[in-house]
Amino acid sequence: MYTLNRYIDLFEKYSITMLFAVATLILFINVVLRYFFNTGLPWALELVQYLFAWVVLIGAAHGVKAGIHLGIDILLEKMPTPLRRAALILAVLSSILFVAIVDYYAFVYTHKIYQWGDLTQDLQIPQWIPYLSIPVGLSLMLYHFLIVGWEVITHQREHIHANEASSAIKAMEV
Repeated sequence: MYTLNRYIDLFEKYSITMLFAVATLILFINVVLRYFFNTGLPWALELVQYLFAWVVLIGAAHGVKAGIHLGIDILLEKMPTPLRRAALILAVLSSILFVAIVDYYAFVYTHKIYQWGDLTQDLQIPQWIPYLSIPVGLSLMLYHFLIVGWEVITHQREHIHANEASSAIKAMEV
C-alpha cells in the first residue's frame, strides 16, 4: 500500500518529467514553425515560462528530499557528534522557519491575485494558476524539510544533503 510519502514522490517525479517534456516539445515546435514556416505560437514562450516555474519549484522540493541541494559540510565533519547534531538541527529548523514564512506569504499573494481576477497576457488564463506553483512548491519543500528534521532528531539521518565532503575526506585519508 502506498503511503503519503510515496504519493508525493510519484507526484513530484511524474509532474517534473511531464511538465519538462511538454515545455521542451512546445519549444521545439515553436522553433520549427519559426525557422521553417516563418510563423510561430504567440503563447508558447509564456506557457513554457510557467511550465518551467512549476518544474523548478517542484524540483527544488524534491531536491530537499533527495538531499541534492548544495551544502558545505567540511566543518561539520570535523565537529564532535553532539555539536554536529546540534548544528544540523539548527540548519533544519532555520530552513523550516524560512520556507514556512515565504510559503505563507506566497499563499497570501496568490490569493490576492485570485481575488483580482487578472488573466495572463498571451494564454488568457487566470493569473493565479501559474503563481500557484510558488506556494505548492514551497509547501512540498516544507513537507520534506519537516521529514528531514524528524529524521535528524530521531537519529535516522546524519546529513541533510548529499555528503560529498565526507567522501572527499575519506578518499584523502586512504
